[in-house]
Amino acid sequence: MEVFERVFWAFGPCIDGFKHCMPVICIDGTHLYGKYKGTLLVATSVDANFQVFPLAFAVVEGENTSSWSWFLGCIRVHVTQRDGLCVISDRHPGIIAAMNDPNVGFTEPRAYHSFCVRHIASNLKTHVRSNDMRDMFKAAAYQRQKRKLQVDMCFIGEACTKAMEYIVQVPFTMWSLFHDAGRIYGICTTNFSETFNSVLKGARFLPIMSLVELTFHKVNRYFTLRRESSEAMSAQGLAYPPPKVTVILEKNTAKARYHKVDAYNRRLHIYQVITERGERLGSKGGHKHTVNFQLRTCACNKPKIFHLPCSHVLAVCVTYSLSERPWVDPVLQSEAYMNTYAPQFWRIPCETTWTQ
Repeated sequence: MEVFERVFWAFGPCIDGFKHCMPVICIDGTHLYGKYKGTLLVATSVDANFQVFPLAFAVVEGENTSSWSWFLGCIRVHVTQRDGLCVISDRHPGIIAAMNDPNVGFTEPRAYHSFCVRHIASNLKTHVRSNDMRDMFKAAAYQRQKRKLQVDMCFIGEACTKAMEYIVQVPFTMWSLFHDAGRIYGICTTNFSETFNSVLKGARFLPIMSLVELTFHKVNRYFTLRRESSEAMSAQGLAYPPPKVTVILEKNTAKARYHKVDAYNRRLHIYQVITERGERLGSKGGHKHTVNFQLRTCACNKPKIFHLPCSHVLAVCVTYSLSERPWVDPVLQSEAYMNTYAPQFWRIPCETTWTQ
């Protein structure tokens, strides 16, 4: 007697569209209910508008080293051969083991592993029974400058030795935005995959074939709506997809009005930007940041982490009539958004129309 064990599926348009998404994959698992037990594994990415991008699915017997290794291996074989990917997950032992297995295809430098900050913070709260420690850890995790991270870590160490002992067991590179080197584009949680899991919440009671078909129809609709949005964007001639990227750039441009720019080497495009208090509520001002246009760096570290120009870079652009476009990662531009959702789904043929 044949017994169902596992099934993996990924749709062609998702495979093609992922080539234009951020090199980030969020993975998560959720239990199936009803007559058919098991676990639904979901892999998602993030598009140019910082929205969830459905990538691959699987139904397995449960979350363990074998199932996660198989799922990630299927993604590597059937979905993407991109190098430099960053996989964001919780700290499930099965995921950690799979990511460290060279045979699966996600070991460094082909891929990197990052832990969901929200999961670590939640586990820390349970470990030390303190909401304050949870919040202090999250604040430290999101720091973009070394000095500020060190200050936050000192506060945690002074407030709770037990919390510090728990935190330092996890490498900084796997949860600290400052240590990330720009691999996760500022995305520090698995919220994207969990969001798509919630979309499929009602499907967890369905038979396997019905579950697969439901994901097909939902992902097709998802593509159709965003394809129409990208076409409207193209008609307007927008360089960046609204609202997320556009809002970030507009916000940074507004801040740039209060910055003072001094050129230190026009030939090498090295500038110093001094922030001023201006009219912004809570603004301190007086900070100095070095902007290097050749190396695409700013002392604030934001362009490296978020792949978008910070207010200091935009202040230089305005002062010297330079374009901010080279500072915007290609995967965050409108062309990438259009290419992501350009692939077409085709309807599933009725059984009576199938050819032998």
